Amino acid sequence: MRTLEKKSQLEELHAANVKEGLTLEYKASAAIDKRDDGKKLEMARDVSAFANADGGQIIYGMKEDDHEPAGLDDGVDGSVYPEIWFEQVLQHHIRPPIVGLRIRHVPLRRPMVAVVIDVPATRSDPHQVSDSKYYRRHNYSRLPMEHYEIRDAFRRSVDPDLDMEFDLLIGQAAHKNVEFTKFRDVSDPTPISATIRNKSNQPALYTVVSIFMDHRLKITNNGLFTPFVPRTFSQNDVRNQLMLKIGVPKQFPIFREMGYLLDPFYFTISDRLLGHRFGLGYEIRAPGCFREKHGFLEFGSSGQMRLVF
Repeated sequence: MRTLEKKSQLEELHAANVKEGLTLEYKASAAIDKRDDGKKLEMARDVSAFANADGGQIIYGMKEDDHEPAGLDDGVDGSVYPEIWFEQVLQHHIRPPIVGLRIRHVPLRRPMVAVVIDVPATRSDPHQVSDSKYYRRHNYSRLPMEHYEIRDAFRRSVDPDLDMEFDLLIGQAAHKNVEFTKFRDVSDPTPISATIRNKSNQPALYTVVSIFMDHRLKITNNGLFTPFVPRTFSQNDVRNQLMLKIGVPKQFPIFREMGYLLDPFYFTISDRLLGHRFGLGYEIRAPGCFREKHGFLEFGSSGQMRLVF
């Protein structure tokens, strides 16, 4: 989700010509009217469509022209339309309620505000609107869901939904550095761990985790991971690959209620490579679930490390 809490951040969307898409929609303030039941229903359809797809943000107060931002309008009176009013409208028209929905005012010229609605992607049963239909976001538009889409959406609640978060295991300092023993041009072994989390109520009984790291970072200790021959994604993109299989009865299933902490692996870096960023990513596979994510491990010139995902 974009950070959209200030007028300047909304204006940046216009200046950069950030177009509408699967996870972003612009709406003029005229789309909000507490006296118009049709507009309330339209709001519920739009919000539920985002939740039934990949989630996203709806910005009320931004004009649009052919899916491009056309500048902020005057907004709505924040005292007439408090955040709680939007929550009540959506709770009235959407079943089941959307967990994690965030509605906030963005101040314009007092007392006028724009309104940003952050809509999380649902990982349980799909959301139905009070017109008895299910909707889903498709690129620039909202469409009623087909039978097969509704069927697949209900299946989400019976499949695991796994994600992973890396952790640099070097004390509790805000800035984490690689260390170099005196007179050595290669760092001491540096640990990285990760935690797998399950957003679904369905436990993951069998999981395969693959981690990819730029080959210029030398893995010195695999931990419990099995090393594979480095994978070549392009001529200039070669990555080490580590794999770990998690399954019952040897290991516990991965539950929603508790994260699964992986043992760390260790790498080293040459001092000549400080000041650069290196690819780091993962894949998680389980029955009914596949997720991949790619980011970077950045190093400052003095050895500071930062994960970027």
